[in-house]
Parts: sequence; structure tokens; C-alpha cells
Amino acid sequence: MRKWASDFFDLPADVTQELPRVEMLGSSQCLVENIRDVERFEPQQLTLKLTQGRLSIRGKSLNIKTITPGMILIEGQIHSLSYEE
Repeated sequence: MRKWASDFFDLPADVTQELPRVEMLGSSQCLVENIRDVERFEPQQLTLKLTQGRLSIRGKSLNIKTITPGMILIEGQIHSLSYEE
């Protein structure tokens, strides 16, 4: 039903299907929307629980700049992102 609504009304899937939306600004900032929880936070690794799966962010001097229900902004030297279902 959600996919149909997304297609019919031409809405982005991240809105209708609660898929994660990841935006990078260079290698120093990462904005992730539609998160469920922060599972792990260390200066070298941050693991986020998503609706489906997990997103791991690795880097150096990682810092949570902003966190709200469903959204997080990470700053630091981001080296890699990995997604697993």
C-alpha cells in the first residue's frame, strides 16, 4: 500500500516507506533521517538502528551535533558508511 501511494502521488520513498535518507556534506558531516535508535557511539564508530537494518559510520573524532526523534547529524572525519539488513 505504501509503495502504491508513493508511486501514485509521486512521493519520495523515504517519506512513505520510512526508508533511511542519508546526506553527506563532503567527508565532515552526515545527516541521517528515519532512524530508530543509536545502538553504538564511539569516536571511531557510530551504529544506527533503522526501520530495516543498521547503518554503521566509521571515522575519526565522530560527534553527534544534533539528534531529534528520527534524525541525527554527525560531524567529524567520516571515512566510510556501511548498511546491513
